[in-house]
Amino acid sequence: MKTTHNILFQDARDLRNIPSESVDLVVTSPPYPMIEMWDEMFSHQNPNIQDALACGDGKQTYALIHEILDAVWDEVFRVLKNGRFACINIGDATRTVKGNFCLYPNHARILTHLLNIGFSALPDILWRKQANTPNKFMGSGMLPAGAYVTLEHEYILIVRKGSKREFKTENEKQNRRESALFWEERNVWYSDVWTDIKGTEQKLPKAMSRLRSAAFPFDLAYRLINM
Repeated sequence: MKTTHNILFQDARDLRNIPSESVDLVVTSPPYPMIEMWDEMFSHQNPNIQDALACGDGKQTYALIHEILDAVWDEVFRVLKNGRFACINIGDATRTVKGNFCLYPNHARILTHLLNIGFSALPDILWRKQANTPNKFMGSGMLPAGAYVTLEHEYILIVRKGSKREFKTENEKQNRRESALFWEERNVWYSDVWTDIKGTEQKLPKAMSRLRSAAFPFDLAYRLINM
């Protein structure tokens, strides 16, 4: 199969050069709200975020960051064809802001907005990324009522725009048959928990150590595209 690739390096909140209902699939992973390494980037887009952080207002910071991402999901909905899918890899965040440690449920906030703008939710996938760091246990360690559950999974949200796609023409049906999966792939890929894919190392030169590549494994995108 011959493919062509068009790389657009631009703000995903404004995809005006992509026609409405022209995209068959979106596979993406945004910067995770409330993860410290993204504070500067989000604050640059909305200075009120930096102000909220400086005041120790975690809830307001969380809300403002997701307002930025809401515009991205609006564009995703616009460019997708009817009956097509969006797959979003997102992790929740744990953070202490002004002495208050809590979970910020990014996946739930994003899914709520996706449903509000018209997407239909499909069963999601838990991507379990085991942490091997010596300080993986949070809170008071061995003491109960103060130790926190270790957060070692991310979500792959799967949503559909409009009603279920129908394969009406013979050409569409033939393409679908030629895209059939192997039995072994079907059993692993369509499980609701993925444990066999590891995270990808962020490989950047030392001079660019302050930057983030936001890389994720090839296998993750490959599976979702084939599914």
